[in-house]
Amino acid sequence: MSDETAATSPAGATRRHLIQVARGATVNVIGAVVSAVAGLGLVVIVTNLFDREVAGTYFTTTSVVLLLVAVASLGTETGLARFMLRFEAMGRHRDIPELIRLALRPPLVLSALLGGVLVVAAGPVADLIGVPGAGARTSLQILGLTLPFIMVNGLALAGTRAFGRMKATAQVDSIGRSTLQPALAVVAAALGGGLTLLVASWAVPYVLAAAASSWIFVRFVRARNYGDRPGGRTPRRELRREFWSFTWPRAVTRVTQMALQRLDIVLVAALRSPVEAAIYTAATRFVPLGQVATQAIQQVLQPKFTQLLAGDDRHVLQEVYRTAAAWSMALAWPLYVTVAGAPIVYLSVFGEGYARDGLLVVLIMAAGMMYAVAAGAADTLLLMSGRSMLSLTNSVIALAINIALCFLLIPPHGVAGAAIAWAAAVVVRSTLALVQARVYLKVLSYSAAAGYVALASVLSFGLPLAAASMLTDGDPVAVLVALAVALVAYAGFLWAGRRVLKLGVLRDVLSRRR
Repeated sequence: MSDETAATSPAGATRRHLIQVARGATVNVIGAVVSAVAGLGLVVIVTNLFDREVAGTYFTTTSVVLLLVAVASLGTETGLARFMLRFEAMGRHRDIPELIRLALRPPLVLSALLGGVLVVAAGPVADLIGVPGAGARTSLQILGLTLPFIMVNGLALAGTRAFGRMKATAQVDSIGRSTLQPALAVVAAALGGGLTLLVASWAVPYVLAAAASSWIFVRFVRARNYGDRPGGRTPRRELRREFWSFTWPRAVTRVTQMALQRLDIVLVAALRSPVEAAIYTAATRFVPLGQVATQAIQQVLQPKFTQLLAGDDRHVLQEVYRTAAAWSMALAWPLYVTVAGAPIVYLSVFGEGYARDGLLVVLIMAAGMMYAVAAGAADTLLLMSGRSMLSLTNSVIALAINIALCFLLIPPHGVAGAAIAWAAAVVVRSTLALVQARVYLKVLSYSAAAGYVALASVLSFGLPLAAASMLTDGDPVAVLVALAVALVAYAGFLWAGRRVLKLGVLRDVLSRRR
């Protein structure tokens, strides 16, 4: 078979798309690893250098502003990912500048309005979320002023990712902004600052990142000279309807997703205390650390799924979808299994008073995330196939479950009740997306590769770390030795299963880079 024939065969096409996914995901993973580690480091710094009341108020107020950012974003990030490469493939180059303007103006205006409301109504908001006091009010005002900058940064980077360019997100946000925040938190502690200075140290990096990312995006769009490309222009009203008819359901979905990530922290503070909010934040910090791989791969899969769905090649789509799910598991499951196997050691890094109350939270969250990762990028696939209403419905159902269970379980059970509510919501949402992807698109994330990764993770990490933790009463040295052995064993499992996991694709990526 000639090279050209091999490249156009189903197996060759699958390999080519997987190489592109791996290449883009490599950049994302590097940046996301730095971001996740920096995020964990930030929580460790705050919980160890500030008292739990300050830490809880800090985590609660920053969660509020991130929820408002999700509201103001209006789903634009996913809308851009859906349309930019699609328009280029269709030759609609002259529609792209106008579409960018139509997409960016509403969230920028709304973010400024919400930020202004937060500045003016900081006192009532502080009372509502259970963190009264002058320090909390001032902190909310600082965050209100920062909100538009957070939006500019997010939209500019989403714009570059919509064209398949991942480097700017890694450099500006995942590495630059994420590492500057813990560094400035240390400075705030060294200066003897309280809550206000700590919140300011969180806000300043977003302002700097917004300046850098907007400059990069403007240069990127101008360099493509869309105004000089051939072709006609779609009427503005029709273009607006085309974009927002897809994107508005995603706006609600985005809010519900962020609410699932942050609302439980706010509810713990409001229904119990800021101290318990600090404990809950620390205990759940490993969750985004484990999402590094899944988010990095899913960002690459958004435009890739659009391309594959446009070509209507279901066999290649199925293989890319399954393999990407197995790769996500291979990167994320070891962390979740490790934390579940040695939870006391993990919680001890946050200082005294966190291990006892956070134990159940860690175990519940780890189980929920392992299931969610195994479900694969089903929600991303639904979105890129144009089924944003299904994604919206799933997210609304999950959020309703989360909120209802939070109000039911947090008052009597505290942080453990919040963890149960969150895990139940995540499992329901993942299951719905999984079933819908199977019914409507005839694809399923589960495969022999996924089963192999699950078994390898449990045997390599779960059993040795659980044994070391129980036999030595959580001695950190013994757990670290067990972790080193587990890493070697897991590497052996991956090597033995390299064919079923299609890891030869990674070799091709490295050789092409060289």
